[in-house]
Amino acid sequence: MKSKAISKIALFWRVTALVLSVHSTVAMAATEFAVSAQAGYRQDSLDWNIADVDGNPNVLSELTWSDLRIFQAQLDLAVTIKQLTLFGKLGYGDIVDGKNQDSDYDANNRQLEFSRSNNQAGGDVADASLGIGYIFKAGRTGSFHRYIMPMAGYSIHQQNLTMTDGFQTIPAFGSFDGLNSSYDTQWNGPWIGFSFWSTDTVRDLTIAIDFAYHQADYHAEATWNLRTTGPLALAQPKSFEHWANGQGVSLSFKSDYGLSKRWDFIMGLDYRLWKTDPGLDRVYPATGGSLETRLNQVNWQSVALNVGVRWTLGH
Repeated sequence: MKSKAISKIALFWRVTALVLSVHSTVAMAATEFAVSAQAGYRQDSLDWNIADVDGNPNVLSELTWSDLRIFQAQLDLAVTIKQLTLFGKLGYGDIVDGKNQDSDYDANNRQLEFSRSNNQAGGDVADASLGIGYIFKAGRTGSFHRYIMPMAGYSIHQQNLTMTDGFQTIPAFGSFDGLNSSYDTQWNGPWIGFSFWSTDTVRDLTIAIDFAYHQADYHAEATWNLRTTGPLALAQPKSFEHWANGQGVSLSFKSDYGLSKRWDFIMGLDYRLWKTDPGLDRVYPATGGSLETRLNQVNWQSVALNVGVRWTLGH
């Protein structure tokens, strides 16, 4: 799934770049063209759980990736023509550290836990978004000018998560060799939101708040590399898949300080909270065919702090 996901994001970004490249042909009409590059630190968590085939127990297995420490980079492009703004974002992050827990239960409501492993987490993340907005003036007080921009767009978010360095906690067997499993996710769908900002024209400082509500189709593919023999053996490399409908919110606080006529220093704090409705878990046994049960829920949370610079042409 990872190669397919990367190719989808690459295609998505090529479309973004094509749309935003219109600045070269509409330079006379455009009031502003801006490019920004940012880097920062991000911390994520993601968990999911499934029921047994007959629904008993209602939580059979639960996987949690927590304290995912990510270093990321992001590129933003925007074209403003009078009051209309077109923008695109692309980000990539490397997971440098994190924790994974895999738990299995014999009774409802996470009772009678009979298996637990605590493992090393890793992988990478990628994000892409296209949007359009229309700027309205929201008032002025002295040198402070306020604006609001309703927005809409489409986004793709991926987490390619790994499990290595296995450690069996229940039963207490300790370390075990060979764990190299993966769980690759993709959330994609439309969003709507708004941006509100205030600019101090004397100090050349802008403070902004962005909010967006997302609808998403969720899909994930997993490789459970140690389940290759015995009655519970799974197909390789695609051991099981998940599908669900999801929704999420994103909230950003941003500041922009002018360094010169063309260059600005930018800083932002981003928060995401996403989840899915109950969905489908489809398991592929090594002997062929498939088994289906309920995917109860997937939860994703992310916090990021980014700093960078913006270059702007026109005003």
